[in-house]
Amino acid sequence: MSSESSNAMGPVRPADDEAKAVFHEVKEQVVAQLHKLRHDDQVHNLHEIDNLEKITIFKLYQYAVEEVSYGWNYFGKIEVDDDKFVHARAHKYHDGRVDFYSLHTEPENAIWSRDEPLKYFTD
Repeated sequence: MSSESSNAMGPVRPADDEAKAVFHEVKEQVVAQLHKLRHDDQVHNLHEIDNLEKITIFKLYQYAVEEVSYGWNYFGKIEVDDDKFVHARAHKYHDGRVDFYSLHTEPENAIWSRDEPLKYFTD
């Protein structure tokens, strides 16, 4: 099983049509997760998305792929506002189905800058 210290994530590459299609499939789930984080921030004072006023863009910037026995894990850096990014993970099965997996969040952070590297994550 993959982990942050032991995984087969490939190199980070600029977005291409195939990766854009994968993240387009999970756009609604990514946006819903961002709205849930906003709600949780307000209720629990978490501050995870304080740097995001609204979602004005949904554009895949970079991605990386990890091949696993049941398909491919896609890691994407998605611009959601001017120079504000989320790191999302999706899974593409061998039969072409795509599922949203998660957003990369750390304590008090779910919004990343252009300069922060896309890395393997499990959350």
